[in-house]
Formats: sequence, structure tokens, C-alpha cells
Amino acid sequence: TKAIKSVNSLLISGGTFKIDSADDAVHSNIDVVINGGTFEITTGDDGFHADETLTVTNGKISITKSYEGLEGLNIVVAGGDITIVASDDGINAAGGNDESGFGGRPGGMGGGMSSGNGSITISGGSIYMNASGDGIDANGTLTITGGMVTVCGPTNGDTAVLDYDKSAVITGGTFIGTGAQMMAQSFSDAEQGVIALSVGNQSKGTNITIKDSKGNTLLSYEPALNFQIVVISMPELVSGETYTVSIGSQSGEFQAS
Repeated sequence: TKAIKSVNSLLISGGTFKIDSADDAVHSNIDVVINGGTFEITTGDDGFHADETLTVTNGKISITKSYEGLEGLNIVVAGGDITIVASDDGINAAGGNDESGFGGRPGGMGGGMSSGNGSITISGGSIYMNASGDGIDANGTLTITGGMVTVCGPTNGDTAVLDYDKSAVITGGTFIGTGAQMMAQSFSDAEQGVIALSVGNQSKGTNITIKDSKGNTLLSYEPALNFQIVVISMPELVSGETYTVSIGSQSGEFQAS
């Protein structure tokens, strides 16, 4: 039921793959490394799964149906163009054997106990996630140093744009997240500005705009799902400076943390 499976490590550096599988589309009992290739994936379980480390450095990945898009104990994304539609988590750092981890939520908009030894590291590439569970579920730590990450999550259930046990740090790149309020977290630390807002019940397609003090538009974005929170970080945002944030017809001034 798995399309491509290795009991040892698996390396793919190119090629064209169109996969429709009942279980994982690409699976390794150790590590998976994707250095290139074009992937069109529909799966009943994970798009890519590694019991230990899953690494993506290049390639075009389109996962149009999955339970979880990317899963491994450690996940490293350094490049590539990745689109994920998931019925659960978009990216999940969880220990091997297709077992999903779980833990507390200690971050900026929530609280909990630290647990989990997984990690997610994003240093480049473009990642878009439409996830019915958590957008990024780091059962351990999350580090973003570059790239473009967009999380579009639902407003129902105990889902979160960011779900981490220990820390979520952003030092570079652009992050745009929208989703549910109930279990919401922001980044635990940042070297660039972060704006995290509760915005009430907003309909999909409602425009989110951020402008600086000179009136320059830094961001204009319309989520594909209804949303209650907005979490945004980008190099153009400076901690301590004030920005005008508009959600549809409503606007206000907010200081980046």
C-alpha cells in the first residue's frame, strides 16, 4: 500500500512521479532525502515519511490529498516548491513507525509542558499548507531561518497554526499563518518582528494587509479558509515598530513584538 518504500535510507535526485497510494507515497524506515524531481501525490496517509530524518533541498512537490504532508522525527526543508493539502497536520515532527507524537503548547499565545524530541528546520524554499489539523506540528522544536511559509488552517477543533512543545524560533524568511484561536501559539523567540493577532471570526477570502508607518504595503494576503487568528513574521517587520493592520474593512495600529 506504500508507493515507494525503503527499509534503509532513500535518496531521490530527479524524475517525475505521479503517485496515488493508500498508505505513504514515499517512505523510509530511516532517512529520506529529496534533492530534486517533480511529484504529484494523492495518498491516504503521509506524502513523505521518514522514521528518522526527512530532508528536502529541491524539487516541485504537490500533495493534493494526504493525512499528513511531511512527517519524520526530524524534518529539514532547505529548498523546493512544496504545496500540501492535509486532513491532519501539514508538517509533523514525530518519532518513527508512522506514529504521531503529541505534547503541550508553551508558546506566545498559549501554555503547556515541554516534551518531544522532534525538530523542524526550514531555511529555504516555498511551502504552502492547507491543513485541517495543525499547520506545523513540532513535537519538540521549530526553527525558521529563511524561505516562504504559508499556513492556512481551519477554525474548528483543537487545531493550531503552530503547535510546538519546546520552542519556535524565527530568524529569517517570511511566515504567514491563519487559523483557529483556541489552541493558538506564536513564536517563542524571533530576530525579526512578529505580529500575532486575534481577529474574531473572519471569512475565507478576507484581505489581510500590513502597511508600515510610511504607508508602504508590506503584505496583502487572502486566506483560503475561515480564520480567527493571524501570525505573521517577515524581515520587513521590526520589533517595537508600529504597523497598520487591516482585516477586511477594519484596521488598527499594532506594535510588532
